[in-house]
Amino acid sequence: MEQFISLIVFSLPGLLAYLWIQMFGLNPTVKHNPTEIVGLAALLWAPTTILSVLTYNLLYFIFDNFLGFLKIDISSLTLRYIININDINEMSLSLVFLLYYLMLSGLFSFIVAWVWVTYIYKYMMDLVNWVRVKRKISKLSQETTVWDSFFLKLEENKESPIVIEMYKIDKPEEKQYGSIIRMSRPFETERALILHDSENWKLAYNHFQYSIKRSYVDIKSGIIINELDVPPPQVIESLDN
Repeated sequence: MEQFISLIVFSLPGLLAYLWIQMFGLNPTVKHNPTEIVGLAALLWAPTTILSVLTYNLLYFIFDNFLGFLKIDISSLTLRYIININDINEMSLSLVFLLYYLMLSGLFSFIVAWVWVTYIYKYMMDLVNWVRVKRKISKLSQETTVWDSFFLKLEENKESPIVIEMYKIDKPEEKQYGSIIRMSRPFETERALILHDSENWKLAYNHFQYSIKRSYVDIKSGIIINELDVPPPQVIESLDN
């Protein structure tokens, strides 16, 4: 039981931070095996745990002095200052400590992940691209996948439906049209789209012949997805009139 609780205490903060980083859109370009995930979680565990321990010690100091003023013995809660790793391991058997520790870990895992994807990752990529330019190599994109760059990156901070034309290279006559309302997340194994109002968009395209803004080409499957340059007015209403 002690080993199970220790595993949660020493693994959960890093895994939470890794999960937040993925949810924030910074997804790995390759699938990690369990050993690599453990290593990444360990790296993220350090800043999350340091912040959690410092905050816990500060709260303990405040409550210890406050409760001491009220003549209440805080030792009955089996809590004490955290000085080393053994203190965390020993106090993890206390439900009170475990509750405080997990709450602080959840909070600071979010903060660590947010700081990483917002600031640190950007400056790290700038440094990497500076070195790549010095070596006469093209820069890396801020997005980790082409799927991110095409479907998930917002232009001018305005989110609007993407109207597409989709077909296979060997069957260009079998085209699908529609506005994307759902799409796969980058770390999902399968790529899928949900298209809305396909028949009406097909009629609209046949009538207006929209130009193509950009194209997404899946070389492996041979699927081409063209983003259509649809003007702001409601096309369907114009077509009906």
